[in-house]
Amino acid sequence: MAGRHALVTGLVAIVGLFYLTSVNGLSCLFCDRAVNITDCLTQKAACKDVDEQCFLDKTILPDLTSVFSAGCRSKQVCALIASAVGKRDSVACAQCCDDPVNNKTLIPCNGYLCNQNPQPAGATCGVCDRVSDPKDCSVDQECQPTEVCKVNTIFSGGVLKYELGCEKKTECDVLLREYKSLHGKPATGRRADHGDLVLCSACCDTLSCNKDQCSEVIKIQKCHNSTICG
Repeated sequence: MAGRHALVTGLVAIVGLFYLTSVNGLSCLFCDRAVNITDCLTQKAACKDVDEQCFLDKTILPDLTSVFSAGCRSKQVCALIASAVGKRDSVACAQCCDDPVNNKTLIPCNGYLCNQNPQPAGATCGVCDRVSDPKDCSVDQECQPTEVCKVNTIFSGGVLKYELGCEKKTECDVLLREYKSLHGKPATGRRADHGDLVLCSACCDTLSCNKDQCSEVIKIQKCHNSTICG
């Protein structure tokens, strides 16, 4: 029993947490010994390939409190650890999944493992002006209750740039209506106040959700007022 405990615990330590940049795999929550599953919502890992899945471990500490670790893990290790759960005193739960990101909350599937139900911490958004990649935005701001996150893709000075911030829900609904009316048609862009060409505008309402490509955010943007955006 002790030998198996040491083996599985060692495997968890070795393969447990790492951040991968490939865009071809699953998108998973990423955290290391977070005290609450909601604390894991601020970072995501892109799994390396189809041989990896999202995972969530719930560990009981000596003081009987719990911590969560999440990221990407090979399918083989997922199967091995699943067969050993219950045989380890400290690990209360270790589960894996390979489902798509939840379209309603934008939370990866491992946020819901081990009987968790993460609640996004409102519209805390990335706020940056003309960054080269939305993921490069390191400034966050809590929006007003009537606002959600927004990201623009703009063509400025011959290169693509990104603007991130807060936007009124009503304005976002107008953008969604325009997107629906033009969906499937060639995008022509529009001129912003500063003269640059705005290629895409999209809104979302989960934690730092606008730190993603506008073309992906717009696909899952939800309507707040059906009289505006249907």
